[in-house]
Amino acid sequence: MPNYNYRATDPDQQSCEHCEAGFEELQALSADPLTECPQCGAPIRRVIQKPNAMTNRRWNTKKMLSDGNLKRLGFKKLVKESDGKYVDVLQDK
Repeated sequence: MPNYNYRATDPDQQSCEHCEAGFEELQALSADPLTECPQCGAPIRRVIQKPNAMTNRRWNTKKMLSDGNLKRLGFKKLVKESDGKYVDVLQDK
């Protein structure tokens, strides 16, 4: 289940510190968005934020697409020859 971020729609209205600063709520994908702060009842809205994409520095694109890694994972690497045919270059290795 994803965490959704919420914030008060109008911080000038009566709202608590909880919804003015923003808070996270764990909800199912099928759940309707919250419309009121769970603590004070002030109107809130869902805030869209960029996803937290974790990166692993050990694995970069060059290493993931290396011939050895592709062969180990069972992929084919097709290369076009001069006569227009494609040949699996990993099959020979």
